[in-house]
Amino acid sequence: MSTPSPGLAVHRVTAAAMAERAVELLGQRLTAGTEPDQLAVLARVNSALLPVQVALTEAGIPHTGPLDASVLGRTGVRTALAYLRLGLDTERIRREDVFDTINRPARKVKSAVQPLLGNRARFSMGQLEQVADSLGETHRDRFREYLGDLRGLEAAITDQADTAKCLWIIRNRIGLGEAMDALDASRSRPEGSSHGDDLDALEQLAALQPDPAMFRDWLVERLKVPGDPTGVTLSSVHRVKGMEWSHVVVFAANQGLFPHRLADDVEEERRVFHVAVTRCQQQVDVIADKDRASPFVAELTTAADRAPVPAGTATTPPAPVAATHREDGAVVAVRGLSVTVIGGVTGTITEVARDHAVVTVEAGVVLRVPFGQPVTIDGVATRLTKAPTRRSARPGAATRNGEGAGRLLDLDDEPPIDDQLYEALRSWRSRVAAENGLPAYLIFHDRHLQLIAGRKPGTLRDLATCPGVGPTKLERYGDDLLDLVASHP
Repeated sequence: MSTPSPGLAVHRVTAAAMAERAVELLGQRLTAGTEPDQLAVLARVNSALLPVQVALTEAGIPHTGPLDASVLGRTGVRTALAYLRLGLDTERIRREDVFDTINRPARKVKSAVQPLLGNRARFSMGQLEQVADSLGETHRDRFREYLGDLRGLEAAITDQADTAKCLWIIRNRIGLGEAMDALDASRSRPEGSSHGDDLDALEQLAALQPDPAMFRDWLVERLKVPGDPTGVTLSSVHRVKGMEWSHVVVFAANQGLFPHRLADDVEEERRVFHVAVTRCQQQVDVIADKDRASPFVAELTTAADRAPVPAGTATTPPAPVAATHREDGAVVAVRGLSVTVIGGVTGTITEVARDHAVVTVEAGVVLRVPFGQPVTIDGVATRLTKAPTRRSARPGAATRNGEGAGRLLDLDDEPPIDDQLYEALRSWRSRVAAENGLPAYLIFHDRHLQLIAGRKPGTLRDLATCPGVGPTKLERYGDDLLDLVASHP
């Protein structure tokens, strides 16, 4: 653990120990007399809070409980738990577990296997091996590979593998992680939890319940405990703008979350991180996986990276300057200005960048404070802003009338449509629409099916590039579409 300055502490621990450390810190505050509603745990996304919520429930500490058992229905979590059930009992295999797992990762065999399973609810491994014998050579090999994965998981459990080991096998050896990454890649922005976030949280929970046979039921029971609005606040960072607590724990400050694995704008992600660490009035504790801590954590505890200093540039500390207030109440960020930030920590602005100021707290300790972030200057609450500059339009930027915008799909550039595959896709769409009581066009438009029939995508990533296939449709229908394409001559 490193404690760079009063009011801020960084805790680097193993991933399995992060939730335990959070509960330990919160327990210390409660013992010292802090009321639960003056404590908060903030994370980049909701699913990252799952291990802390369950650990607090185990410890009997009241909390707001943002997650319930519905989280178990998310694709990655549901599939991982289905694999776990299959490995635990290969003689009573549930039909729905087979369909949840057989194409994650995509094996392009579901459409061939489904008719042979009939309406039976459960199967033994021997019965599924007989189904394999009834398939054509290509599908037979793929289905046997799937059954081999189940046998491998069963063998690990027989050898006393704990929950963490089982989930590692499911994610990495069987390939669920790669399949979920493909679904995540179709999303354009990190709104809400990604499938990768869900799997990370599930693996952290494994440390709290090492028995794979008990894991799911144990988790369901903990998630049934209702939240307490007067308890410790658990929240994603985006929901706490303008709010403060006496003590804040920033949880899972890890690579993949800060910045988020789906984000393109690193500076915006840095701003989100600094929102989290400045929600406290007295103390903020940042908890990170010691093996993959966020690069933003280093910015809290080490000197900021700086460009080479040009010859003749002064390297002495900037002289103190007075605050310059704008009409809107903000203070212009300039070198030498004294600023109070996290938990009452005071430092001096030593650099002014495009969208943040670098505040040096003490030798070797700097903070990056985004413009607009609340600070205190001369005892008055305010915010920093950059001195106004003239900006020209970015070359090639899109205009309101569309000039410079991305090119519309040129249908002449598309490969020719495979008419037989197109008709198979239309038949599939009609069946899905009838099963769900929806008009066919809400499943896919004809033109989108024609493009799929021309491109013939072979992976989820390929399918995600097809017009009309957004993240929701990719997750809901991706397996079936890949099956149809793969099984078409």
